[in-house]
Amino acid sequence: MIVVVMGLSGSGKSFLASILKEEFGFEWVRSDSIRKELAGIAESQKTKVGYGEGIYSPEWTKKVYEEMLKRAESMAREGKDVVLDATFIEEWQRNMVKGKFPEAVFLLAHAEEEEILRRLKERKDISDAGVEVYLKQKERFTPPDYARTINTQRSKDELKVVLLEVLQEHGWTCKRGMHQ
Repeated sequence: MIVVVMGLSGSGKSFLASILKEEFGFEWVRSDSIRKELAGIAESQKTKVGYGEGIYSPEWTKKVYEEMLKRAESMAREGKDVVLDATFIEEWQRNMVKGKFPEAVFLLAHAEEEEILRRLKERKDISDAGVEVYLKQKERFTPPDYARTINTQRSKDELKVVLLEVLQEHGWTCKRGMHQ
């Protein structure tokens, strides 16, 4: 199964992806990691460039998404479940996934703006996105109607239950001894 966890920076995408990895055995393909890997930058290194510039330019972003899908294809061929963790703000990015994985499940991470701003200000994460990036993303993003919205302002245990329900609705079955 391929699950896409999308949404604005600070919305809780990586939190959802981490639950899918830790609790349900999904392979986690994260745009932040791949972007820095492709650029030869340590994950811990912060990159300060303007919105849509440098390693965040449209050309770089296309390379990152192509690499994410290449890795996901390889893992899927091995029978692994994969979670793709990226903003997927643009429809062309989502169409790349749908073209390769027509049955992909799209989840939209959501939190109230006050919470997102708090998270971004306190962030200790590999992501470079801060408040300015979030505000630019917000101007450009129209959530797709086919994505299931998940409020990430819940506990890990509550989100685990929600994620399990969504996975099972889409025919997912546990492949290993999960802590359900």
